[in-house]
Amino acid sequence: MVALLPVIGLFLLFKVPMWVNDAKLDALIDRFESYPRPPRTYGTEGGAEGSIALRDNGNHCDYRVRLTLSTELSVGELTDYSDRADIAGVEGGRPSFTVRPRPPSKHVAYSSRTMIVELDDSTGAGLDLRCH
Repeated sequence: MVALLPVIGLFLLFKVPMWVNDAKLDALIDRFESYPRPPRTYGTEGGAEGSIALRDNGNHCDYRVRLTLSTELSVGELTDYSDRADIAGVEGGRPSFTVRPRPPSKHVAYSSRTMIVELDDSTGAGLDLRCH
């Protein structure tokens, strides 16, 4: 048993920062999903999806939350709505938003526009291996 203590310690050294960042991501998803939907928006395709990774280069954690909406609004109108949204980032501050049309699917007919709204934020990497 004593021989396992260093292995357990090393495991926890790297897993605890990942669990902490996962909790931050879950809280960000909750804030994003609970924010009121834009007008003339009829629903979502499932809930928001989140991820943590190192995007681009550097030594930081990038958090991304993606939500697919059915709406009558244009990209510009959704962007304006998102820019006014009062959603706190991972560690306070203000996350950035990206809005784009969802690529059309040949298997599903949509009666309204389907848009993807992404919220992006970043923190220091710490010991989270996903961010190095």
